[in-house]
Amino acid sequence: MNNLEVKNDISLVNLILPKDSLDKVSNELQKAGAKGIFQVSARGSILNEGGFLAKMFPPPAPEQCLVQVLVPESQNERISKIAIEAGRLDRVGSGAIFSIPCSEAQHSSSFPLTEGEGDGVNSTEITMEAICCICEKGVAEDIAQAALAAGAPGPTVTFGEGGGIRDKIPVLRMTKGPEKEFVWCVVDRSESSDVFTSMARAGRITEPGRGFMYSIPVSNGLINVSSTVASSSHGASMEQIISALDEVKGGKDWRSSVETKSTSLSTSFLKDLVGLYCVVPRDHYSDVYDAILDAGAPGVSTNFGVMADRASAGEDTCNEEWAIVYTSLAPTSVKNVMGKVSTKIDALGINRFAFYTLPIPKALTYLGG
Repeated sequence: MNNLEVKNDISLVNLILPKDSLDKVSNELQKAGAKGIFQVSARGSILNEGGFLAKMFPPPAPEQCLVQVLVPESQNERISKIAIEAGRLDRVGSGAIFSIPCSEAQHSSSFPLTEGEGDGVNSTEITMEAICCICEKGVAEDIAQAALAAGAPGPTVTFGEGGGIRDKIPVLRMTKGPEKEFVWCVVDRSESSDVFTSMARAGRITEPGRGFMYSIPVSNGLINVSSTVASSSHGASMEQIISALDEVKGGKDWRSSVETKSTSLSTSFLKDLVGLYCVVPRDHYSDVYDAILDAGAPGVSTNFGVMADRASAGEDTCNEEWAIVYTSLAPTSVKNVMGKVSTKIDALGINRFAFYTLPIPKALTYLGG
């Protein structure tokens, strides 16, 4: 039976990187002692500031990578600083880094987790929010464009699978495929409500079978993802102009003074959920996926990627395929679902895996009626 180590001072460090800087940042993180660096292929989303022809024939979405690594809070600042320097993330258009405090993390002794002495607590200052919208394949671009129009910097789209209880019924399973797209963006808390609403409307999330979206608190972040493609006749892009105005005005509060139409959404939100995430080798993801549904979870989603890890100094990096399988639950259901999934993992003989939980203050989906 797996004896899990429990940690209460773990943060999930996320990076959004252009493809050409991925290897350099990943190598520097490994040199700094980071382990279990999970890399997910992604694409960016941009607004075109060019003329008529440029908008008729837009450039392809930029290739990106979403990188996630679990880090003890005592190492968070050091690891983040190394990533910022390696990716030059302080420059406009260079990418993004943001940290999400985990409520709890549990892992097997063989799971590649960054080492560090914990202080027992996570940073509590929440300044931003990450928004994720899970939708049917082909809808992500509309949702991303709505987020951009609402002021979100460069939404990122990843790919995976998802489903719910209805997908266990053979007749219904034939009506929809498991392929899903995931639209991610990180915004200031003051802007999160408008961006969330715009994305929900674009994806028609409150309609049956359209998807699920949620927000997660972010303790700190540096967001410099490209949002626009500018015409060469301009001396600066719109994002550079807005960044300059932020500096002149001493912050981003001036943005809320711009008159906009109401973006309120007349619906019922799900409140105070918990995101339960299980990281396992890809070969076992379908068993974990089914175990989560069998334990009573209303839905489950999966992202696939590679785990960049170096067993010890001087060894070559081993890129192994892994999966993150996750669901959203009421707080009272988390222990029950985690326990049943752990039992399934024990039965399968999986000795490298981890659970972590994240707070989800607000979520939205079709609720019936």
